[in-house]
Amino acid sequence: MPTDFTHTQNFPTDAQTLFKLLANEDFILAKCAATGSLSTTASITPGSEGSVTLVSTRVLPADLPGPAKSLVGDTITVTETQVWTPADTNGGRSAQVSVEFSGPMKFEGRLQLTPSQNESESETSITTTGKFTASVPFIGGKIEKVAAEQTTRYLNAEERVARERL
Repeated sequence: MPTDFTHTQNFPTDAQTLFKLLANEDFILAKCAATGSLSTTASITPGSEGSVTLVSTRVLPADLPGPAKSLVGDTITVTETQVWTPADTNGGRSAQVSVEFSGPMKFEGRLQLTPSQNESESETSITTTGKFTASVPFIGGKIEKVAAEQTTRYLNAEERVARERL
């Protein structure tokens, strides 16, 4: 049974500035390095009318329970694809996100970049929602839970690196 996931990040800047940072290759490489990535590649592909596709592939140490680690080995390759819509009039955007893990795991979800409704504040949030699915009998739920915990750490590191750069 898939594991639901929701996490919200908050950034002390406007939506346009935040998205410009998110769609910067140096930032993508830095946030991946901050989470222990052994190697990372990133690509940014502008689309029509302001849409953008961000793809990062990183190799991470396999920090998994014993039975799961035997399925993937010492490292896990993670490929994340975010397909962002053009900005709305307030600078908000949304994205379909998919994360493919080497081994029997995937994440499918949505990112919602939302500027503060208070005009006197310059703050933007990103809410990640989706589902982890591990196709492993008996231990799939445990693997999904570990993936959700690691994703929370990854998103916290992303927020920290972004705050340092803003």
